[in-house]
Amino acid sequence: MARVDRFSGLAEFLAVAHHASFRAAGAELGVTPSAVSQAVRALETRLRLPLFQRTTRNVALTEAGAALLARLSPAASEIGAAFESLGALRQHPTGNLRLSVPRIALDLVMLRVLPAFRQSCPDVTVEIDVNDTSIDLAATQFDAGIRIGGDIERDMIAVRITPDFRWVVVGSRDYFAAHGRPRSPQDLGRHQCIRYRFPTARSVHRWGFVKKTRATPAQALALARKRKKELEQ
Repeated sequence: MARVDRFSGLAEFLAVAHHASFRAAGAELGVTPSAVSQAVRALETRLRLPLFQRTTRNVALTEAGAALLARLSPAASEIGAAFESLGALRQHPTGNLRLSVPRIALDLVMLRVLPAFRQSCPDVTVEIDVNDTSIDLAATQFDAGIRIGGDIERDMIAVRITPDFRWVVVGSRDYFAAHGRPRSPQDLGRHQCIRYRFPTARSVHRWGFVKKTRATPAQALALARKRKKELEQ
């Protein structure tokens, strides 16, 4: 059995009752008078009561229509006020914003982005949870989070907030003086490397290396344009 939408036709009914005209109601709703008439007739059929008295010149509420309008008008006003309040919220955001942020994002992102956000939205309270654990943002009731691009789940809505950055392997001068400087990724196997394990991971983070290749002129030009654009932002 098909499910009946109990709200179907109510917008058309309210518009016709307000304007006492199917044509004016259609203009308000952005549909044809015929579409409004069909929606109202379907509502009347569902209620098994006539809601309007129609003549070639006039449209008037029946007793049942007047009773329905009296009950619906306060609710319609409340719904309208609710949408208007949401519009005001878009213009002037308020409330509490809960963020889940890994430690690496504090220096790379938060120190640059947070002051600008606070200046733009002074009435929004920002609550920041600094945690490297991989957590479900929705399940833990966070509004948003900052993640490395490769660690973002596919069903999450993502917005880039930094340009691309590169991972590098570094070491102190004293260590290199004592153990020698690695010349290739293969050399790292005999060095004392400090690697990272995310709190919820079962293995340490794998370093990824890209073999350097000679770029074509077109690739070099595209890369130069990309870097110039990032610097201008």
